[in-house]
Amino acid sequence: MAEAVVETGAGGEPIIVRRPRRWGRRLINEFLVLLVVLAALLAGALVLLDTAPGHRFIVDRISQLETATGLRIKIARIEGSIYGEARLRGVAVSDPQGVFLTSPEITVDWAPGAWLYNSLHIDRLESRLVRLQRLPKLRPTGRDRPLLPDFDIHIGRLKIDRLELAKAVTGTARVGSLAGEADIRAGRAMVGLQLAMLDGDRMAAKIDAEPDRNRFDIDVRAIAPADGLIPAITGIKRPIDLTIGGDGSWTRWRGSAKLLVARRSAADLVLAADSGRYRLSGLVAPSPFLKGRLQRLTAPLVKVNGNATFVERVLDGELSMASPALRAVARGKVDFAQGRYEALRLGADLLRPPALFPNMTGRNVRLVWTLDGPMDRADYAYRLASPQVAFDNTGFVDVRAEGRGKLSPWPMRVPLLLRARAITGVGDVAGGILANISLKGMLSITPQLVRGEKLELRSARLNGIMSLLIDLRTGRFDVAISGGMKRYLIPGLGVVDIETQLQVVPGPGGKGSRVIGKAQAWVRRLDNTFFAGLTGGLPRLTTDLERGTDGILRLTNLQLYSPKLRLSGQGIRRRDGTFLIEARGNQAQYGPLRLRLDGRIERPKVELFLERPNEALGIRDMRLFLDPTAQGFAYRANGQSRFGPFTSNGAILLPRGGRATINIAALDVAGTTARGALRADPGGFSGQLRLAGGSLAGTLDFAPASGAQKIEAHLTATNATLPDLTVRSGRLDGTIILADGRTTLDGVLNARGLTMSGITLSRVTANAKLVNGSGQVRAALAGTRRTAFEMIALANVTPDRISVTGRGLLDRRPLTLESPAVLTKVSGGWEIAPTRIRFAGGRGTLAGRTGNRPELRADIEAMPLQLLDIVWPKAGLGGIASGHMEYRWDGQPSGRANLRVRGLTRAGLVLASKPIDIGLNAVLDGGKAAMRAVAVSDGKTIGRAQARFSPLGRGPIVAELMNAPMLLQLRYAGPADTLWRLSGVEIFDLSGPVSIGADISGRLVDPQIRGSLRSNGARIESAVTGTVVEQINAAGVFNGSRLVFRQIGGTTPGGGSVSGSGVIDFSGGKAGLDLNFQTDRARILARDDIAATVTGPLAIKSSGEGGTISGQLRLNSGRFTLGRASAAASVPQLQVRNVGVDPAEEIEIRQLAPWRLNLDVAGGELTVRGLGIDSRWTTDLKIGGTADAPRFTGRADLIRGDYDFAGRNFRLQHGVIRFRGESPPDPQLDIRAEAQVQGLDASVIVGGTGLRPEIRFASVPQLPQDELLSRILFGTSITNLSAPEALQLASAVAALQSGSGNLDPINAVRRAVGLDRLRILPADVATGQKTALSAGKYIGRKLFVEVITDGQGYSATRIEYQVTRWLSLLSSISTIGRTSANVRVSKDY
Repeated sequence: MAEAVVETGAGGEPIIVRRPRRWGRRLINEFLVLLVVLAALLAGALVLLDTAPGHRFIVDRISQLETATGLRIKIARIEGSIYGEARLRGVAVSDPQGVFLTSPEITVDWAPGAWLYNSLHIDRLESRLVRLQRLPKLRPTGRDRPLLPDFDIHIGRLKIDRLELAKAVTGTARVGSLAGEADIRAGRAMVGLQLAMLDGDRMAAKIDAEPDRNRFDIDVRAIAPADGLIPAITGIKRPIDLTIGGDGSWTRWRGSAKLLVARRSAADLVLAADSGRYRLSGLVAPSPFLKGRLQRLTAPLVKVNGNATFVERVLDGELSMASPALRAVARGKVDFAQGRYEALRLGADLLRPPALFPNMTGRNVRLVWTLDGPMDRADYAYRLASPQVAFDNTGFVDVRAEGRGKLSPWPMRVPLLLRARAITGVGDVAGGILANISLKGMLSITPQLVRGEKLELRSARLNGIMSLLIDLRTGRFDVAISGGMKRYLIPGLGVVDIETQLQVVPGPGGKGSRVIGKAQAWVRRLDNTFFAGLTGGLPRLTTDLERGTDGILRLTNLQLYSPKLRLSGQGIRRRDGTFLIEARGNQAQYGPLRLRLDGRIERPKVELFLERPNEALGIRDMRLFLDPTAQGFAYRANGQSRFGPFTSNGAILLPRGGRATINIAALDVAGTTARGALRADPGGFSGQLRLAGGSLAGTLDFAPASGAQKIEAHLTATNATLPDLTVRSGRLDGTIILADGRTTLDGVLNARGLTMSGITLSRVTANAKLVNGSGQVRAALAGTRRTAFEMIALANVTPDRISVTGRGLLDRRPLTLESPAVLTKVSGGWEIAPTRIRFAGGRGTLAGRTGNRPELRADIEAMPLQLLDIVWPKAGLGGIASGHMEYRWDGQPSGRANLRVRGLTRAGLVLASKPIDIGLNAVLDGGKAAMRAVAVSDGKTIGRAQARFSPLGRGPIVAELMNAPMLLQLRYAGPADTLWRLSGVEIFDLSGPVSIGADISGRLVDPQIRGSLRSNGARIESAVTGTVVEQINAAGVFNGSRLVFRQIGGTTPGGGSVSGSGVIDFSGGKAGLDLNFQTDRARILARDDIAATVTGPLAIKSSGEGGTISGQLRLNSGRFTLGRASAAASVPQLQVRNVGVDPAEEIEIRQLAPWRLNLDVAGGELTVRGLGIDSRWTTDLKIGGTADAPRFTGRADLIRGDYDFAGRNFRLQHGVIRFRGESPPDPQLDIRAEAQVQGLDASVIVGGTGLRPEIRFASVPQLPQDELLSRILFGTSITNLSAPEALQLASAVAALQSGSGNLDPINAVRRAVGLDRLRILPADVATGQKTALSAGKYIGRKLFVEVITDGQGYSATRIEYQVTRWLSLLSSISTIGRTSANVRVSKDY
């Protein structure tokens, strides 16, 4: 293009000329103009920024700025020039939590233009006051920056006149000053710092390094008291003295660093620098100032050795630190300029594992960690390995943990692969489960937390998932494990599947760890046939788990579920791998049980307590102890059963691959021992038990039958005594088949002399065949229950219905079920349909119901009360009853009775009450009861009673009546024996007239009685002691529950008397006695074998059952018969012989409650007769024992007496009878008697006891025993004896030698033929009679006839007629023609 220009031509006219344009020059001119303008604008802006408005602009912009870490700076205003010296007023520096540093004024003199040269140049930085409120808490960015700046720094002067540190900084407010300078640039590093605190801290540091000028110098000195700033910052709250210094140049410098803490050397290092390579070596002793594992790891000294270069802000070198417990080495480069790691490798060897954890042991424990790359995203790899490491008893073999990844912003993900070849110390079972264990997954790590989710847990048997959370700030951690095992074989038990959910948390106080969680186990195959029989199928177990810091695993809420066994309990697993489990529950066949298991789970010790494992046999409170053996278990058992206590021992054999066998070495029960072996086969046990060695004998054969247990019994009993059961003889043959839900019983029972629960059966014959509870039972019974009875019954049985028909005899009177007794099962019990009964002319209809709502309805007509003996054998009631009675319980008892009883009486052992007629009306309803009764005897009303009980509770009716508040009125005037004999007290009998009037309140168990009792001319007689007291006059007053007798008096046969007073207490539903008497020549004892007349105090006390008779008595006269104690030792009774009746069918004698004796008897004369002795003695005796079996202790001393032997009379010269407390009384004898026989002085010495006397003879001059006996018995020498006399003499000698004391053996013949006298008479020269035999017999009570013959022609007949007790007429006729008649008068003196 061309530029148009107008020019003037020669003629002056304008001429347009086109010339070329000049763009380059013009462009330059315009660019220069632009630069000038921009420079002017920049200059103006810079000038404007340094004005007041510009300062405000800068202040506003600064206040709006915030770094990524949250750091903000606020300035109130700027004074001076921002390009030179400026004063910053009101400076405040804050972090995300607020202001942490303030200063009222800071002076800055700097050269901002130095930034153009990448340099920070400050000539002066000063402040009169800087206050640090707290340490800053900046926001983490997740990005790493170079540790050293990449620009030069020059600070000519740093000065803070007053530096205030608030309490939040170090815990104590502090004041000091700070000064320094710095010049850091390429080829030059000079830093100086001076710190002085008012509380004693002093520090001066100087570093000067300049390679170009071959300069290098370091000097540091710091001193601080224990409470100073430096100890507070470092955490070493002890005095500190640090010195670093040396000498040399850049090419060679040597120095040292020494640190004293509390005047003890904490560090002593040698420092060196050679042309940029730095070295240090020496010892550090930090352990005295540390605690816990850091102290253990660094004790006693740490050896430090390192060397490195620092070029271009790159640290390249090696550092090692070693103590006896730990060795650590670091090699590689750290680029502080670029913020990079270059092949940095860290390694640590744990030389003493207990220093890290006290319960840790191991060898070659090594950690290797490598870093390479930028600091914020460097590649890393780690490996932790050891061939053997253990914690307590739990060890890990060939354990290795490793991972590889890249550093990243938080949270950083770190891969983990942990493996161990084996775990030891957990037992063979757990060790096999955990073999080749591994843990694999990713960890998420932040500066505060380590988290792992769904980490895979694997082992030879275990598969699971683990999660963990570790709080690095507090040390708290939480680990959750969920996993299980499939088809795990436990030898001796079976195959199980196991699942667990576990959580690991810190222990109490943050110490140690706790494992909590749940576990479940399913038994998939049960090899132990013994346990399989208990569970009835495959069991399942659940439990809560917790393992504390003690290493013990606790099992709570432990539950076992199986078809036949249900258990609940708790337990522990000890650190040695053994278990202790206690549980209780129920087994379908054996009932409630308690279990204690101790030991290895595959073969533990077992203690099993079964409350009632077998109702049929009455087995209860059974304890079973199992001790593991190599073959299985040894067992011991004990408990109770219907047959009495039992014990057993033996072994349970569990052969591998075989069936369990129970070897019963001994099963002892009721004096019988059973032995045998039972093998556990499918469906039940097989084997045999043999019973022998006691009253029971036979076999029990066990065998499975179609999947059920069959037991075949063949048992015999001979004089068997079992609890509540005795059998004289019997046999049981039968079969029981036990199946699930089905029981079959088929058997026959024959027994003789059977007593059970108070029922005495002379014979029992029964057979039963029941299939699953249905079938027939036939029985024939005969026996006694106070009254003899016979019954034949047939029962048709189904699970829901039982129909019984039968007939029999009760006291030889017919008892018949006119209609079947039908029992139908209903909810909660059995319902009894109306059943008609006929007995001895009486009729009755019974109906009712059992269970939780019992009912009873009865209509009777002329029914003998003797029928009650079947259900109430102690009643002994006689009479005939008619009327109606009903009772029911439906949450509360109710009922009604209208009865008439004619001829009511009660018969005891020796007593029977006079019959009376009674009418009774009673009603029970609405928690109340009332009754009225009238008693009539011989057409005369002798008593009336009425009562009201309210309120009644909901318990058993008898207990409620006994304890309910009541009001009862009683009036009686009639024979005392009528009431007394109804009470059933038979130790003595009370008869005669009595009058009673009583109003009774309170409760039957504690009555409150008002009224009186009076009797005149009553009589007390005891059939047990022979005591008789007549003409008794008594008057008593009721006071509360007591009848108080102010005066009781009476006489005894022989002119004696008894008087006294006392109390009868009716509280507790019994009649307690407290009676005290004074006797005066009273005959209180008149038994056949012993009698006594005494004077002195006598007390009778009783609680209502039995009692005590005591006293301090003087014997006036008494009688004791030797040789008769055994016959009189029991209660006198009629000797009845039942002809044609089995002895077992005879009515048993009711036993009396024992009355105990506690009597002291002394003085007086005791007449002792028997064994040929007739004598008088003085006594000093203590009588104990019971009234029907007294025990005498003491002695009797001879006064005078005679001993008759074989027609010879011996005078007693010495005698002592010693009573030793035996029952029946059998005193020890020491008696000597003397007489003149055939010119000899003969003595008889009686020793031994009253029942077994020992008699010896002596003479002067001394003769052999047979010669002396011949002279005593026959009056002649042994050489003159006839054959019969020699026979009697030989028998006498034999008796003496045997100690039997029987010196008249021919009397055995006399008793056998029924004679009253049989004797051998010596020859009589006067009559010509040879040795003769005499036989005599009483004809009637007063006529005695005796015949004498010598077998050689001589015979005689003698007749004696007793006119009175002292006058007799005698007559004699013989073959030699002699007759005689005589009168004999005799009297005892």
